[in-house]
Amino acid sequence: MEILGHIKRVGRFLSGATAAEERRTVLANQRKAMHEVTQLGTRLVKGRTPQGVMGAQGGLLGSIQPEVRNVRNGVIGIIGTANPYGLVVEKGRRPGQKPPPADALVRWIEVKMGVSTEDAKKISHPVRWKIAKKGTAGAHMFEKTLEEDWAEFQTIFDRYGVTLSRELNR
Repeated sequence: MEILGHIKRVGRFLSGATAAEERRTVLANQRKAMHEVTQLGTRLVKGRTPQGVMGAQGGLLGSIQPEVRNVRNGVIGIIGTANPYGLVVEKGRRPGQKPPPADALVRWIEVKMGVSTEDAKKISHPVRWKIAKKGTAGAHMFEKTLEEDWAEFQTIFDRYGVTLSRELNR
């Protein structure tokens, strides 16, 4: 699961001796804006991410990372996780699917129910089948961040647009 933003150049750059310098200026401002947006977005997504049994040290919360990449006509910003559990937490599980893997729930049952590993293994079967039958609600932390905080992201992009305009009109 990831949030993906993309800035690309619109229109033509001025030609001549300063064109290369202008391109560098535009790209530098795009990277700065996207870096600021992805840092803010990462904090906001993590704030909406349920803390699992590992807390903030690891697990899903620790795997959410920002990245800014250059592409042909600009930059893209990505906030995502490589943890396959991220999609389950984001979207939830529909009822009627197969149960989650047994070993995935043992530690969670130990922490949430305060039982030993041995007891958690015994309890895991009915818990897995209840999840399979009823499903789970998604946290929608990536979706909510994009929808609810877009105005903040746009403000950052606008600020860098004004900066860029000033730099190009010197």
